[in-house]
Amino acid sequence: MATLEELKIEATAEIEAAKPQYISVNNEERERTEAEYAQAVTDLTNLKWQKQEYGYKSNRALEYPSIADQLDDIFHNGLDAWKATIQAVKDKYPKG
Repeated sequence: MATLEELKIEATAEIEAAKPQYISVNNEERERTEAEYAQAVTDLTNLKWQKQEYGYKSNRALEYPSIADQLDDIFHNGLDAWKATIQAVKDKYPKG
């Protein structure tokens, strides 16, 4: 797992590689200011940290079968089979 400083270095490199970046202000395009670039680095760093720390939750939610399918699995195959299905997803996307 990356440290916050490592994520900041990564975010900085990505923002620097994407320069110049333009934004629209009052229907006029202009390049971001240094303060806006700095904020972009902070925002991207925070996004990367959130994904690293909590991304497993959204990944699991997308991969778990629906509640109806889980109940059907329990009914037809029993709790042990259901637990094995859920554990496979948990193993695939472990907590940070």
